Parts: sequence; structure tokens; C-alpha cells
Amino acid sequence: MRNIFSMMVIVFFATVVANGEKSVVLPQNGSPLKITKYEATFQPEERRSYDSHPEQIRHGVSCQNVSGKPIVAYQIGLVAFDTFNNLLGKFNGWAIETVSVDATANVVWTQRPYAAFSFRSYGTGVAYVNAVRFEDGLIWRADLAEVLTELQKFEKDLNKEDLKEKKGN
Repeated sequence: MRNIFSMMVIVFFATVVANGEKSVVLPQNGSPLKITKYEATFQPEERRSYDSHPEQIRHGVSCQNVSGKPIVAYQIGLVAFDTFNNLLGKFNGWAIETVSVDATANVVWTQRPYAAFSFRSYGTGVAYVNAVRFEDGLIWRADLAEVLTELQKFEKDLNKEDLKEKKGN
């Protein structure tokens, strides 16, 4: 009986792992921040009295300051692709907080693209360091040509315009 129960638990977890969303960190040489952990997950609509939200994608990021200088603000580029590797959306998660040398920061951003449900089970989330501001005022920016080349591995028709931050009116 115990073996049957153990086998059922293993099969259940293997199914969950096999059907989970995929999370990818883009390689970036020379980035002052290193993304040490990234997890993109679909969250279904939730209606509660104090914490309600529509369908969304949750992006959890842990990053370490490997620059040797204090960082006071940073942007993480977050891109979501649906089940068929079509672009769902891209945005920059902003954090205006000090990250000391060798320290780690943990942040979470949510994204509510049209048809967020299409990310469920088979979607892919991608994270990369987009920009960093140091305490001394210097700013480091990602090479978007390299980022685009990496993202085209998911959707070959992606172009430079797809990576631009959308500005409000």
C-alpha cells in the first residue's frame, strides 16, 4: 500500500513538472547584475475580498550585484511567449533600491497581457538585465541587439520595435 501511494505521488509531481511553464535567463556578458533565479508562472483569475486579480503571469527574480559598486536602481527585461512561442508581451520591471556589492535582491512583478491564459502550462518567460544605475551616477545598458538575437530563438519574427518600452500618452 505504501509503495502504491509513493508511486502515485511521484507520478503526480512528474506530471506537474512536465507541464509547467518554462523560465529562461538570457546569457549576458559584462552585466553588473547576475540573475541567479527566475521563475515565470501563470496565475489564474482570483477573486477575494482583499486580494483579487485577473489572469496574470508572475515573474519572480533573484539577482546578485557582481559589479563591485553599489547599485541604486535597475530594470529587468521580462518577455512572455505563449504556448506556440508567439510574443505575449514585454515590459521592464523596475526596482529603485540599493543593492550593495555582492548582495542579492528578490523582486516580483506581474504581467497582465491579453490572453494570459495562453501562457498556462506551456508558455515561456524570459528575463534579462536591461539597465543598471550605480550609486556614482553611471548607467549600464544591455546590448539590445544581443538580446534580440537570443529572443529570436523563441520567435524568429521578433524585431527591435518589440523590445521598446511602451510609453503612455
